Amino acid sequence: MKLGIHGKRSNILFLKFLCMLMALTGVAGFGGQKVEAQTSSLITSYKPQAVSGNVTASYFDSAGNKITATFHHPGIVMSLADLDNMRDHVRVGDEPWNTAFNAFASDRRASKAPPIYYQQGNDIFVNIRGPWVTTVGGVYYSNPSEYVGQRANTDSETAFMQAIMWYITGDEAYRSNAMKIIRNYSDIQSCAQHVNFRFATVSYFLSAAAEIMRYSDTPTGTLKWTETDTANLIQAMNFVSNTYNPHSFFMNQHQFSVMGTIGRAIFANDLEMYAEAVEATTVNSSGQQGGRNGSIKYQMRWMTANEVTGVPLAQSQYHAQLMEMGRDVGHAYANVAGLSTLVQTIYTQGTKVDPVTGKMSTTTNAVNPFNFLNDRLLAGTTYILQYHLGYDVMYTPAFSDGSSYYNVINPDQRGRIDSFYSVLYNYYKYIEHQDMTQEKFKYLAYVYETRLPEVAGKDYPLAMLLYTPNAAKNVGLSNQITLESIVGLAAKASGSNTINLNWTNVSRALGYNIYRSTEENGTYTKLNSVPVTTNAYSSGGLQPNTRYYYKVGVAGGGTSSVISTITGSN
Repeated sequence: MKLGIHGKRSNILFLKFLCMLMALTGVAGFGGQKVEAQTSSLITSYKPQAVSGNVTASYFDSAGNKITATFHHPGIVMSLADLDNMRDHVRVGDEPWNTAFNAFASDRRASKAPPIYYQQGNDIFVNIRGPWVTTVGGVYYSNPSEYVGQRANTDSETAFMQAIMWYITGDEAYRSNAMKIIRNYSDIQSCAQHVNFRFATVSYFLSAAAEIMRYSDTPTGTLKWTETDTANLIQAMNFVSNTYNPHSFFMNQHQFSVMGTIGRAIFANDLEMYAEAVEATTVNSSGQQGGRNGSIKYQMRWMTANEVTGVPLAQSQYHAQLMEMGRDVGHAYANVAGLSTLVQTIYTQGTKVDPVTGKMSTTTNAVNPFNFLNDRLLAGTTYILQYHLGYDVMYTPAFSDGSSYYNVINPDQRGRIDSFYSVLYNYYKYIEHQDMTQEKFKYLAYVYETRLPEVAGKDYPLAMLLYTPNAAKNVGLSNQITLESIVGLAAKASGSNTINLNWTNVSRALGYNIYRSTEENGTYTKLNSVPVTTNAYSSGGLQPNTRYYYKVGVAGGGTSSVISTITGSN
């Protein structure tokens, strides 16, 4: 009997020793190192919690029908569930949120002491002037509207990023910054009638930040949201709304104007205005039918004919094209960003649309905005990505504004890829659970995964941190692709008219683009119509006894230094 008791004590002592050893060494089992989650030092013990503030609203349409729907708050671009999911994963150091948060927090607009450009006591920030010369307080302004608009635009983005930082960390320094900016611009008392889409983006970002402030509490009384704050912000947004409308701006600028409209509508629970903004996102039937229209339907345009000549395309040539690529690369990418922002905002509200007209709908065939016109936003995004990854795509002449038109894609800066894909990638991968290696999705997946973690530079609330769903925890950072540089590039003549190139393979690269010139510092021509998928290329049809210069670029990545060689004699 005593022997048995002694044996139990020995076992217990051994188990206690083993547990202590495992705790001290961090092993998950013998010989296995446990990886502890790393949480940010910015996180405090206070954990903000927003509450749902859903509001049912209604209006009568032009046919006299009563339209009723529910606004979900917070719900401008991020839902309550989105906010909580983001906050909780960051606070325990889960990937990919931890890496995404560190990237987001490194932006100076997300710092505890961000630059704020509002000028207290300067009347042009209170009574908004138009774009005409004026002197106020002894200071000359050539364009006071733009002077204020640029600063307000940046400040409003800062307010949104500060609100996000507050919701994650619980540090009232961030909430204080957000509230200060919102309250500063809520003091606007008048706005001259003129045109400036920057005040639309100001309204969008201020309302998005205010949604988080309004529906979450905080210990410090002066930082709590009040009904006066609500009234003042709505009034200020109403004042500046006479600088834009959601139907007539040019292409990507149209999306800014709709962002302002939809943010203002959701914050004020104005269903009629919201319905207008939804349709302006999808079709914008009140704008040009084509031309400058920046809606999904007309910016990501389905081409069946040459619009200028009227000559139809063969059915096999039908395609979606991103219209503003005829203008330049920067503004073209802005359409991906603007429409993604709007689609995410509509999706966050749970709104579905008619599959043809794009109007709000509750019928059985209604679709969410991502799927409108057979995923048209994705199709247009894929089109621009294919082009800049090195695929030659068909661009059909089409009207850009009235009788003006674009004939071809502007080739300047081909290969540039701006980072605006967090909304689309996370929706298709984690919400629809699509196989991202399929042709329809692989270009989106590739550019997003090679640019993790994404944080948009300006103008749009696009960042990996904001839209990564809970399902991503099973993936972590395993989908992150780091593209190495081209190394080992060599060129060797083969006869009088061929040069063979080879280089070291770059892991997980989609392919390679080959460029050739007859001058080292001359113009280089891309030789391939689609990226080369092997690490070798034969350049033929050359002249004898001629030196040729080559560069090789990784699709979506960097480009090698120049190498050259001379072809042989006949």
